[in-house]
Amino acid sequence: MPQRLPRLATVFASVLAASLAGMAPLAGQAGPGAVAGDPFPQAWPFAVGQEAEYAVTFGPVRFGQMHLRVEARDTIRSTPAYRIAMEMKGSIPFYRMDDRSVSWLATEPYRTLRFEEILRQGNYRRHQRWELDHEALTATREDWDEETQAYRPHRRQRDLPIPPGALDEISYLFLIRSLPFEVGQTYEFDRYFEEDGNPVIVEVLRRERVRVPAGTFETFVVRPTIQTDGLFGEEGQAEVFISDDDRRLIVQIKSRMRRGSVNMYLRDVEQNEAEAGR
Repeated sequence: MPQRLPRLATVFASVLAASLAGMAPLAGQAGPGAVAGDPFPQAWPFAVGQEAEYAVTFGPVRFGQMHLRVEARDTIRSTPAYRIAMEMKGSIPFYRMDDRSVSWLATEPYRTLRFEEILRQGNYRRHQRWELDHEALTATREDWDEETQAYRPHRRQRDLPIPPGALDEISYLFLIRSLPFEVGQTYEFDRYFEEDGNPVIVEVLRRERVRVPAGTFETFVVRPTIQTDGLFGEEGQAEVFISDDDRRLIVQIKSRMRRGSVNMYLRDVEQNEAEAGR
């Protein structure tokens, strides 16, 4: 596939999610997208309506906020899927960002059916989605047409190969939380839907108690690495702090890049019961 564009323009270099390790069915499951032997739970582990809010800083400067949501249950091409989303808004002098990225994630087995990005970063704009066909093992990019108010297939990026059980960035960000962590353990995956981003490597570094606006948490600290530039690229040495409890909350993210450090701190977690019933 062609080299991927940055997901968060020049300040953040790539959308926050661009790298975390994926989720798959238990060994023995079959069907499109099945990958045997991955150490993940069979059932979807997060409630519909759950929302986490984060404060985002760039170096010492407060940049804005990020939200992670399990928004609803949808149906994509007759297949049930969870709609999960990441939104980030913020600004510094001469630069504003308002991004929304959405993934439709099927289960039994886990695989991404659709991935959509609506990015507004300074003067940069992008509105596109990827449709993933797990029977044909191909992905097609579609771009939003303002005149027709509809998606149109890209001229060249059609029927591109994807690995079995392919996952996008938002799916990665949510599903890493269910990995069975043990300090010193390393996971390696080849399921990122754009092949130049593989392999994705996740190292479990240590346990650490951290204090963030949402409270004090005992956490596992993991280092995810994707083979690309950006927040979770090899250069960034990002660390993700995940709560050592049943909720497996992403409590904090820290990354060092050439343009400065990017940090995200959990402020609040809510369960919207109205959304959960959708």
